[in-house]
Amino acid sequence: MLIRSGLIVAILTFLSRIFGMFRELFIATTFGTSSIADSVNVAFKLPNLFRRILGEGALASVFVPIFTDKLKNSKDQANLFASKVFFWLLILSFTIFIVIEFFMPEIMMLIAPGFVSSPDKFALTVILCRITMVYLLFITLTALVGSMLNSVGRFAPFASTSILMNIVIIGGTIFISNYTENYYAIALSIVVAGILQLAVIIYSAYRADIRISLPKISTEDKDIRKLVKLMVPATISAGALQINLFISQSISSFIPGAVSILSYADRLYQLPMSIIGVSFGTILLPTLSKLYKSHEVKKARQTQETAIKIGFFLTLPCSAALIVLGHPMISLIYEYGAFNHEDAVNTSFAIAAFSLGLPAFVLSKIFMPIFYAHHDTKTPMKITIKTIIANIILNLILMQYYGFIGIALGSSIASWVGVYFSIRYTDRYGYFSLNADLIIYLFKLFFCAMIASITMFCTYLYFSDIFPEVTAFYRAIKVFASLGSGFGIYILLALISGVLGGLKRFLFKSR
Repeated sequence: MLIRSGLIVAILTFLSRIFGMFRELFIATTFGTSSIADSVNVAFKLPNLFRRILGEGALASVFVPIFTDKLKNSKDQANLFASKVFFWLLILSFTIFIVIEFFMPEIMMLIAPGFVSSPDKFALTVILCRITMVYLLFITLTALVGSMLNSVGRFAPFASTSILMNIVIIGGTIFISNYTENYYAIALSIVVAGILQLAVIIYSAYRADIRISLPKISTEDKDIRKLVKLMVPATISAGALQINLFISQSISSFIPGAVSILSYADRLYQLPMSIIGVSFGTILLPTLSKLYKSHEVKKARQTQETAIKIGFFLTLPCSAALIVLGHPMISLIYEYGAFNHEDAVNTSFAIAAFSLGLPAFVLSKIFMPIFYAHHDTKTPMKITIKTIIANIILNLILMQYYGFIGIALGSSIASWVGVYFSIRYTDRYGYFSLNADLIIYLFKLFFCAMIASITMFCTYLYFSDIFPEVTAFYRAIKVFASLGSGFGIYILLALISGVLGGLKRFLFKSR
């Protein structure tokens, strides 16, 4: 079940990221790394910060275990609880929306203080953010209903909403650009996408027999009070990556073009990150919640170890590919229109720095559900606070020497700090512990990935001599030939070293 569900979510997430890259390609070719590009990227990220923290992060992490428990007792009871949470979230989202709209200039001084020195850039960013914040009202509710569907094993509808969003933004921007400036068109298209996402997910919930009705709302409701109590620390925990990204953005806003460079790098870096990490994070929480509720501790730990093995097996070659072939891939995808060769080189450096933290991000997505499945939200909060502090310190220090590359590198190192504390706490509380076999397995994978990196590099040099042309067609040949050779060697070495065979046996046991 774990593998099949993960595959479904991974495929849909992959498609979503592909469409997301088309969206980023439009922004890159239209604006490059100009001041308008910086404004557009900040405007897109702001509502997504709250969506990932409130909807997909804190609320989902706390809501899913409670909703799963109620489903075991009664579907009507679960639907009533879900309806209460839905309307309280609507009230919370609307309140946040009004406050942010009113204080947008002051908020912008926090998330992009470097823009203050450019009044036109600052003013445009404020206007675009005020438009895109409307998206918050719809996407947080979409994420909540998506969590309900995930709890009943319907993973596909929520994963599909991101595909819908990117299609609508691309199509809507092209259409609305006929009537206004293209940067306003992007902002308005995001709002339209949010409305359609909510409509689709509510329809999917109705088909899954999940009913959202108008309940009697009371501040004395025990279930809601329990949810809120658990959400306070979970909000900080779930927002670790997003808070770190915004801290990095705030610091990078002092470097012209850095916000856009890091955004483009983040988009490509998020392709494997989301497919692997988010897929596991999505399916592990409801799976572990059910196993611990049934007191199947041994099976739960086996599921966790399965996820770690699969996650590392898929993540390491992706990190290697982004580090070795980052520049060729960026050139192939983005180097058109206003996005020039210098932009491609700068973005590739940022991707290489981000990629060092890719395995850490996936591990955090695997470790965090362990705590949430036990209704433990305080431990993730502790881990998150330490990660954020490390990120701020590292960003400020490394930026002095390496500019925007130092910001990306600091974020990656901070992610590993979070993993270190996650391992310490899971072991201390007896939730999970690393064993010798797993450590040996991970070292074997690292060796396989190193050889694959060398293979990709040598293959790219070889094909560069054969095809020195810089057209998109020849770029594609060199990139895909290098990727194919690297991944081929990786699989071969995994077979020879016994890693792949061990993974098969582990998957067989976990079923």
